[in-house]
Amino acid sequence: MRVSSLLAAALAAGLFAASAHATARPVTAKDRALLARRATAEEQVAQQVADRLTRHQVSVRCGAIGESNPNILGVTPLLDNRSFDYFLMRPTECTYLAWFHQSPARWDPRSCSTEDCPYVPRIAMALAVVAHESYHILGYSNEAQVECYGMQSIWFVASKLGAGVAESQALASLYATRMYPLRESQTPTYWSPQCRDGGTLDLRPSLARWPS
Repeated sequence: MRVSSLLAAALAAGLFAASAHATARPVTAKDRALLARRATAEEQVAQQVADRLTRHQVSVRCGAIGESNPNILGVTPLLDNRSFDYFLMRPTECTYLAWFHQSPARWDPRSCSTEDCPYVPRIAMALAVVAHESYHILGYSNEAQVECYGMQSIWFVASKLGAGVAESQALASLYATRMYPLRESQTPTYWSPQCRDGGTLDLRPSLARWPS
């Protein structure tokens, strides 16, 4: 995939992409308070995608996620590897999803403008957070496995938010080739050598295109 010089510069400056991640943790009282209120329009966007990906009725809320580490962008409460069918994201991630949903083509990594290219890695990360947390909803708790499965579903999240097939695959490829490799050194618990085309974590080994 060709990456514009503007986008390449944004990725070089934004090594945040590898350190940003999602995780699982127990339920808290603050979670209940968030879930008690009605979902915002941005949260409904995330819920709709998570519902389709997991085939569960999922609640998504953006707000205090109960993690002090700013690099943790989303959490899914689990108990004995079972979820409560909700996950939380930081408000900025919901904002990026809303931006993408409003105008998907604007954030195409192959053609983004000077003003927009710096945000494309953040958009890709927001898509990845929804996909990652959706696999926690399905009961997966191993972060390397969940991250790999989520990466392979970025294209699905993008397409359900209105992107065309080519753009959805370009965003997935951007994450797989420019962002995911950094995890090996920066967040190794979210990386696996088997997360590759034909590896044991390949969800679609019969298909030649990776990761979508």
